[in-house]
Amino acid sequence: MTRFATSSHSRTAPRISISSAVLALGIALSGCGAVESWDKATADAWSVTYEVTVAGGSGDSLQDVSYLEAEKRGEDSTEVTEDSVATTDDAKKKASSIWSVESMVTAQKDASIAATPAQGGTATCRILLDGVKEIAAETGAPGERVQCEATTPAFEK
Repeated sequence: MTRFATSSHSRTAPRISISSAVLALGIALSGCGAVESWDKATADAWSVTYEVTVAGGSGDSLQDVSYLEAEKRGEDSTEVTEDSVATTDDAKKKASSIWSVESMVTAQKDASIAATPAQGGTATCRILLDGVKEIAAETGAPGERVQCEATTPAFEK
């Protein structure tokens, strides 16, 4: 009886080839995720100041406040809500109070603020880029909810 010798090399070669292909595929797929993570981490994002000023009315707070904010660079904004926030006297305007918050919004994404003043108060909202450039402003009717919305611009290249 003739026996053919089989080499262990001939059996492992296909396994190595398959393992190498699977490894290469895994690296390629994880590379796409790494690129996406890098893109988000380095995406342009604005420091956005949401501001609401109230003139007249009784009370030192705003009700039903909501605004958009990105948790991290490159991410879409999510809504942050507060039932009530305290306002402080506005040093720039007599007989008015103000509330503001700093947020991060990815460039070319929506920014929005909405709030309701106390009865008889008139609220004005503003959205500022880097605390200075106004991109939206709106004044509501006395006692009515006010809302400002804008899409943040792209960064100049």
